[in-house]
Amino acid sequence: MICCVTGHRPEGFPFPREQDCFAYMEYQRILSREIEILLRGGYRDFISGMARGADMDFAHEVIKFRDEEGFISLEAALAYPCYPSKRKTNDAAKRDDLIAQCNLRTEISSHYHRGCMQKRNRYMVDKADIVFAIWNGKKAGGTWDTIQYARQKKKDIRYLMLTGIPCEPFMETVKIIYDEKQTKALMA
Repeated sequence: MICCVTGHRPEGFPFPREQDCFAYMEYQRILSREIEILLRGGYRDFISGMARGADMDFAHEVIKFRDEEGFISLEAALAYPCYPSKRKTNDAAKRDDLIAQCNLRTEISSHYHRGCMQKRNRYMVDKADIVFAIWNGKKAGGTWDTIQYARQKKKDIRYLMLTGIPCEPFMETVKIIYDEKQTKALMA
């Protein structure tokens, strides 16, 4: 079975994405646990759009599981051809490394154009059995559009709600919504 991810770029996270930030460490722990749950549920093929933020986090965790267990595949669904970055930013280098480690690289459009990211997102949803949404609860932007498209296609959606992650130790527990029925209040 196939799982794809949709989620926010770093700017959409409600906490700093730094290793010494408690909320970010908790997010990484939950993300790893959620992928493990998907694996136990029979998901073996994963797709990431490889955007900065949630997509790359998801791909990194899938690769860690694949390296340990070996029977998992990861597809990089790229909106348009991207070549190893000449920019020497940490995100660009990490993205290049993640793409190089994927089992499959699919370029959805032949070049950048308005709408190519949406076309990539729809490709992933159409191919997947379940969509894993790393969502901040805002009803705008690419993540929201992808969630709406997945709902329209009647895909199963599993949510990791970024708004429920505690910012300090011992705060309220993380809120993760597991199925579409539990999200009606959020979607209204």
